[in-house]
Amino acid sequence: MGKGTDILFITGPTGGHFFPALSLAEEIFEKTSLNGKFIIPEREALIKWLRKKKISFEIIPEAKFSKRNLLIFPFLFGYVCIISFNLIIKEKPKIVVGTGSYFSVPLIIVAKILKRKILLHEQNFIPGKATKILSVFADKIALTFPNRNGLPFKKCVITGMPVLKEHRKIYKREEVIEEFGLQNDRITVLVMGGSQGASFINRLIIKNISYFKKFQIIHIAGRDKEIVEKIYRKEGVKGKIFDFCYKIGKIYCVADVAICRAGAGTITELVANRIPSILIPYPFAGGHQRKNAEFLKNYGGCIVAYQNENTEKNFIFLFERLLEERERMV
Repeated sequence: MGKGTDILFITGPTGGHFFPALSLAEEIFEKTSLNGKFIIPEREALIKWLRKKKISFEIIPEAKFSKRNLLIFPFLFGYVCIISFNLIIKEKPKIVVGTGSYFSVPLIIVAKILKRKILLHEQNFIPGKATKILSVFADKIALTFPNRNGLPFKKCVITGMPVLKEHRKIYKREEVIEEFGLQNDRITVLVMGGSQGASFINRLIIKNISYFKKFQIIHIAGRDKEIVEKIYRKEGVKGKIFDFCYKIGKIYCVADVAICRAGAGTITELVANRIPSILIPYPFAGGHQRKNAEFLKNYGGCIVAYQNENTEKNFIFLFERLLEERERMV
């Protein structure tokens, strides 16, 4: 019989839930003798990261509630609970860490029934539904923002957001500029939409592409990469376009300003790297990004724009304002 797993990390399918767990695991494995394992839904991007970091993982089915699966959801949830029960008996974890998402709910509930210690991490200013549901079962809840918002007071600890080592590593600007084929005397604009909702931000840049000819752009365009790349070439815009980039730490070292969504991880990394930004909150998924962005705005750390016609009409004005105010923001 082996000694089992010290920590099970349960993450959701998006980067906003996955990267805080990965960052925390990285720190724990480096600074302690504890071991751990990730339990994830089947997503290629998550698997690639865990293989890159040489971290053990296991894939289990998802039990996501929707109107379409209303009748079968109780059976699906029960099925995932049985899998979770067998998994926890097999792994014998001392602690189970959940970073939000519907995916974590059955496993955390089963872990509590089996008397495991539960730590939750809430990334956003407004706690997600999963955190609210699971707060009853948690021993401790780590918060990124100083806002408990109905969570059990005695369980909450403000910890901030863990950031991956390569996302906070300092690189030499000149070397990265050369690697990406950029110029040292131009303002470098970082454009990215995160794992959800890149299309609106891509559209803002494309509609104003003539204006952006005087800058150089590092553009993480998601599934629109080929379209964006074609337009950049046609219009003669200097830049580097990715669908997804593992070298985000290098990008942060050369970015002078950023146009991004307002996920908690993105905000934390922009602040850590002192990059002034226009934040455009993703308006769906509970709308939590709006509160994240407004929290930073209240401290003078960004300009907030919203996904609407007004932003589309006035985007160049907003960007000019960012350039004027960027020294104050850092």
